Amino acid sequence: MHPAKGRQEPPNQQIAMKSTAVLHFPDASLWCSLFLGASVAVSSWAEGSMFKPRHATPGGLRPEPFLYSVERTEEGVTLHWQGLTPPYQVEAASGVVDPVWQVIAGPVAGESLTLPADQSIEIFRVAASAPIYLGAKVCGACHYEKHQEWQETRHAGALETLKRIGMDKNQRCLQCHTVGLGLPTGFVSSEQTPQLGGVQCENCHGPGGQHIANLFDPSMRPKVTLAAETCGGCHTDAHHPTYDEWLDSGHAHMNEHVADYFLTRGESMMSRCGACHSGAVRLAMLERVEALADDPAAEIHYPTPEDAAYFTVECVVCHDAHADAGPHQLRNPTSSLENFSYQTSVDFAEQYNPDIQLCAQCHNMRGASWEDTSRPPHHSPQYNMLIGMAGYDPDGQLIQRAHTFLEDQCAHCHTHAHEVPNPTEETPNYTGHTFRPTFEGCAECHGSAEIGELLAEGARLAMDRRIAEVKALLDEWAATRAPEELRAKYGALAWEYTNVGELSNPGGEAVSGPDSDEQTLIPDVIKQARFNLYLVARDASGGVHNGAYARRLLQVAAELVQGELNAP
Repeated sequence: MHPAKGRQEPPNQQIAMKSTAVLHFPDASLWCSLFLGASVAVSSWAEGSMFKPRHATPGGLRPEPFLYSVERTEEGVTLHWQGLTPPYQVEAASGVVDPVWQVIAGPVAGESLTLPADQSIEIFRVAASAPIYLGAKVCGACHYEKHQEWQETRHAGALETLKRIGMDKNQRCLQCHTVGLGLPTGFVSSEQTPQLGGVQCENCHGPGGQHIANLFDPSMRPKVTLAAETCGGCHTDAHHPTYDEWLDSGHAHMNEHVADYFLTRGESMMSRCGACHSGAVRLAMLERVEALADDPAAEIHYPTPEDAAYFTVECVVCHDAHADAGPHQLRNPTSSLENFSYQTSVDFAEQYNPDIQLCAQCHNMRGASWEDTSRPPHHSPQYNMLIGMAGYDPDGQLIQRAHTFLEDQCAHCHTHAHEVPNPTEETPNYTGHTFRPTFEGCAECHGSAEIGELLAEGARLAMDRRIAEVKALLDEWAATRAPEELRAKYGALAWEYTNVGELSNPGGEAVSGPDSDEQTLIPDVIKQARFNLYLVARDASGGVHNGAYARRLLQVAAELVQGELNAP
């Protein structure tokens, strides 16, 4: 599987059984064809260094091995599984009803095995070593600072939350509010295993007993992963479908072109695009920012290209699982007014500002300027448009409106959580993690969500008309007033960037505008006008973010082009 294609769903034939995983295949040819793709996927996933859980389970990283791929041929059978507590033991049985299990391999240190063909075998299972849970206090003996930070989080008090509402005996609730419920050495009760109450280190990293007993064996270390699946087993269902919504968001899916850049160009592209397109790269950059406080010579430790291409904007990019610095353990505030434009050619640590609101860390102009000629400004100027500090204005007007000063700015509309009566899978609550704007927040000022939606649609139609009017003026300039060399060669594209934007190339074909030398023939006022035009178009809010400012930028653009058209 290409990392950009998204998460792979676990096969529905998998049956979980405590510390075993079972997969039944009555017909060799069927399972060979069914799991061929999964077997191919293993190669790309296995190359990365970070653990990638194949599915979300209640309680975080569970130690039961997950047998996810069986490839059977005439020559043999190859099994692939994933687990947390090696070594493993492979067992087989010849019947599905009342199977008699026989050990056929073990101990196995790895997570794959090829066996000789045996047509009498119908079912396999993989057993793991029993987990040994310790509790966060033991982890804190070495990881003191992280433990101290964690103690201030809501995760640390998750069991107390259940006690306050009288649900601390509910097994369904306890699996996500304790460590290792139902497993050997896992949580039993507040009286018998108080050290395992709450959401602790071992929920997210796996049991730590083998690590303590084998400190210098890397294979025994608890897992480190950024995967949203770690959170998704608990932050799900109709009452709080956070993970389910995230899976349906743009944050969950890696852009294929960016993934290819990471895989083929490595660190050179990670340093440019990774801060916003790869959770693995951004976390590496943030770790370096923290390290620089103690070591001015600290260097960044980039992830492998495979990890960079796999981990998208995961939960931990926005939420710090170890700290409680802000609401919902967010890494940054939800509002700010300071201008910010991250330049991909400048070191991340030199630019990082923890006081810039969370969404603006990436949804900004990326250092774009009207003097740029290669391509239009990035598709992310939303924050700069919201605060009225984006485009070219010879008068330097600062235009900010009501939406600029919303208490939670972007989150007010894009993560506006709301509940429904009696939530079900068909009609769940909404936590806001699709990040698509909703209109419930409009009711506070505009009376109702319906009125807010009508106002937004009206604003969008009006803004689309203004965008079309400015583009028409630029097309007219290209056809009538552009230098003859550009008119003859490019026609209506004579005003465009070298990499033509979607306003002139809506189909995204491989179309080029004036090259870098020819761009010098385009007057500055035309460059300023096209810059403003693309900022408003790529803000993509239809003027909802800051309509007055968007209209001002288009007014400036129209006046600049009109001046060229009217020049003698």
